[in-house]
Amino acid sequence: MPQWQRTETRVVRPFPTAELCLVGVKFKLTRDAEFDDRTSFNVSEVELDRLQPEFRLQVDLSPLGAQGSGLPAPSDLDLVIRLADARLHRSEMVFKEAVESLPETWHVQTDVSKKFSWKFGVDATVALVLKSERSPQPGQPFMPGRWVARKDFSVRSKAEPRAFRVERWTADDFAGQGLPRDTAYWIQFIADDLNRRFDDPGEAFRVCLRADVYDALVQAQDTQQGRALFSTIASEILTEVLWRGLQSLDASEEIERGGLLHSALARVEKATNATRDSLRRLVADGELSSLRTFAQATVGMRRALAKLGNM
Repeated sequence: MPQWQRTETRVVRPFPTAELCLVGVKFKLTRDAEFDDRTSFNVSEVELDRLQPEFRLQVDLSPLGAQGSGLPAPSDLDLVIRLADARLHRSEMVFKEAVESLPETWHVQTDVSKKFSWKFGVDATVALVLKSERSPQPGQPFMPGRWVARKDFSVRSKAEPRAFRVERWTADDFAGQGLPRDTAYWIQFIADDLNRRFDDPGEAFRVCLRADVYDALVQAQDTQQGRALFSTIASEILTEVLWRGLQSLDASEEIERGGLLHSALARVEKATNATRDSLRRLVADGELSSLRTFAQATVGMRRALAKLGNM
């Protein structure tokens, strides 16, 4: 006969905790950022490209070992940091140190950071855990590894179904720019210098869609047709960023890390195994059409268009 089992919807901790110890523990994603009180972070593709996670390990030891608290003394505790892939459900303890000898800050080494898929989400846990087994006492933790305090941080990609601004234009709007009234879409570049960072891609360029095309895409944005058109537009944007950015770059000019041009180059290099020098040669030789093929491959345009035949 099936036995009824009680289920508990909340986390039950049989031991007293010392969460106040970790109030001063902070986290940031890049070296030039400031530590703040956030525990949840939404990051853009540009930010992911210059990721250098760092923790501030400011632990308040005063609640520990107090008379009648039931909590272990600081000498009985380690501080550990665990990183976990949100999508792959894989975790690893990346830091462990005695509570009484903690550094002020600790940054995740590059080789460790690369083990995790930050683009698809990473969870970080900072916890105070018992170093070794203690004599069991009622209401007190005694098993090694048992945490008495923890603080969780989460990193997720920003929800960006389209990482560019799309505007609804009338025939008169296009005509006012000296363009045909029957234009379907136009990519207007606002910034001349693409070798720098933009908080919003809309500061660099915008996509202007004819009103009837815009309205049709709003209805079809989750369909194969909509995705196919957006992949086409994304391919053209990427081509233009590479073409304009590399064309205006001086021979001795450094490409700014984390900038729009750098991000575009990194995407193409990763997706196609092209080298930066080979892409620069295409621009120098005036091979715009050839450059466009690398952009198409990067955004998955062929796959998006091929799916139209399966409808």
